[in-house]
Amino acid sequence: MKIVKKLTALLCAAAVSAAAIPAMPTMEAQAASTPQQILDKMGIGWNLGNSLDTNGTGDNSETFWGNPRVTKELIEFVHDQGFSSIRIPVTWGNHMDSSHNIDASYLKRVKEVVDYAYNDGMYVIINIHHDNEIKYDGKGNFFFPTNQYKAQSETFVKSVWQQVSETFKSYDEHLVFETLNEPRLIGDGNEWWFDINNPPSKITEAIGVINTLNQDAVDVIRASGGNNKTRLIMCPGYDASVDGALVSSYKLPNDSSNMVGVSIHAYSPYEFAMNASGPSQYTDSLKSELEWIFGEIKSKLIDKGMYCYIGEFGATNKNNESERCAWAEDYTSKAKALGIPVFVWDNNAHNVGGENFGIIKRDDLTVTFPNYLKSLTKAYPVSDEQEGMPVHTPGDANEDGKVNIADVIRIQQSLAGWKVKINAKNSDVIGDGKVNIADVIRIQQHLAGWKVTLK
Repeated sequence: MKIVKKLTALLCAAAVSAAAIPAMPTMEAQAASTPQQILDKMGIGWNLGNSLDTNGTGDNSETFWGNPRVTKELIEFVHDQGFSSIRIPVTWGNHMDSSHNIDASYLKRVKEVVDYAYNDGMYVIINIHHDNEIKYDGKGNFFFPTNQYKAQSETFVKSVWQQVSETFKSYDEHLVFETLNEPRLIGDGNEWWFDINNPPSKITEAIGVINTLNQDAVDVIRASGGNNKTRLIMCPGYDASVDGALVSSYKLPNDSSNMVGVSIHAYSPYEFAMNASGPSQYTDSLKSELEWIFGEIKSKLIDKGMYCYIGEFGATNKNNESERCAWAEDYTSKAKALGIPVFVWDNNAHNVGGENFGIIKRDDLTVTFPNYLKSLTKAYPVSDEQEGMPVHTPGDANEDGKVNIADVIRIQQSLAGWKVKINAKNSDVIGDGKVNIADVIRIQQHLAGWKVTLK
């Protein structure tokens, strides 16, 4: 009863103090971060490969390729290893009806996994992943970059992003949308490779369709409102390769928000990083090749004012961890110097040969190649914000990233003896080393628009 009376007295005192403060116009919200500021904060990321992006159907589709169901503990473990960002590839078409509606249970599950990372302070990327195929199931839930399937592809892409945008429109800049994944002519002789200076007509046609699909996605996302008006959106070129981004016919979408960039995948140099039959040693010639690739990205994208990240990279295991370590340090340091965040591909495959890109074992939450992991993350030291640790935000007593009346109430509860947690450093806005009613009044003045300083 004494605690209630004490709290009541404090609330009354605060109310009187607030009443004595004349109404002032509220301050304008801070402008959104620039694309480069967001990319800088992304740092190094990890791909949740072969989970939500499988070709399975139903509620258990994420285990279709043999990986365990994603848990909050897994995402927290990934974050603890130094990854400040996560890319969550998502396949949608197998979870849609003939009217292109996404199954409610599947969309809920995607949101749940996104929230594991988002609520842990990580930057999160979601996309349209393994839907680049011609399906003959009568539903038409796919995209394929040819003029023959252009109309169908546009309908699918717009439908997905309309529903996904609505679901996530309130999320802040920590959520990034990636329009498509490796859009290409699957099964064609030029599926992965083409002459960038003289692409065949079918590739030029495909690039034109991809440009349209990227524009469709951006337009739908922006029209959904909320934070999607200024959300960072990344758009790949043909097969998401470096060449696909550098070919002259690739165009970034028009965007009034100027919050679009290029998504690139670069398992480079290919012979070392991706080809299981290629060399296992990271030789000087391979180093030169990697130098050339980043030089092209710099001169033809970044120097022309374009923003980019490398959404997938990695080196398959050839029983050569020391060589992979040397490659990883070289690769990430070059990317970091250009302001490019990178996302290592991890499919939870830990054997030798083939596409074995596993780093973190999802069954027991252990690291298979600790030295390799250390080399990957070395160039991207993690800040408190990227760790998800409380950042000093004067006035944010409850550590929710905002300063509002909830913080006033929380401090009052603490002063009344309630067993509630406050961040004392954030609460001491006077800067006198104490938390008392003076701090409450100062925060209220700030919320009323007074030109006062929160220390």
